[in-house]
Amino acid sequence: MQRREYLGACGLFAGALAGCLGDATSGTGGSDSSATDGATATPGENELRTLDVAGSPGGVVPVVPESEPALLDFWATWCAPCEPQMDELRAVRESFSDLHLLSITNESDAEAVRSFWRKHDGTWPVAIDTDLRTNQRFDVTRIPTLLVLDAEGDVVWDHVGLAAAETIREALAEVDA
Repeated sequence: MQRREYLGACGLFAGALAGCLGDATSGTGGSDSSATDGATATPGENELRTLDVAGSPGGVVPVVPESEPALLDFWATWCAPCEPQMDELRAVRESFSDLHLLSITNESDAEAVRSFWRKHDGTWPVAIDTDLRTNQRFDVTRIPTLLVLDAEGDVVWDHVGLAAAETIREALAEVDA
């Protein structure tokens, strides 16, 4: 094996090991470039379009609602820790049923996102943001990332990697969610 091939293989291996803690700003996804889900409304600056699947209603929703706390989940279908994170978020959702919880992916393959959502029992809105507007707004560069925002829309807690439901609940309790 030539040195260039060896270094290339090492780079691929290192990338695989880094897994989900890699760059979240690449907007990777499948070949389906239409994430609009057939809706005609154009999202505003503080809005994203959600998919109509499982517990996600479809349509346009605010990223950060006015005068209420929020939990934002930045994730991807290819992210290994994002799978068990779904169980933790579902447990949080059961404790905080009125909480504004929004999962955001940068992938363009809406069918892959729907499949993941059904497989992992998503019971809250899931949005596709291929333009990376929310990643840039909140300086999210790694997947998975969780953010808790207070009623004023300020980030008061952030976590990169898998987070236990109890840890998330504690952060939400701090903002009276």
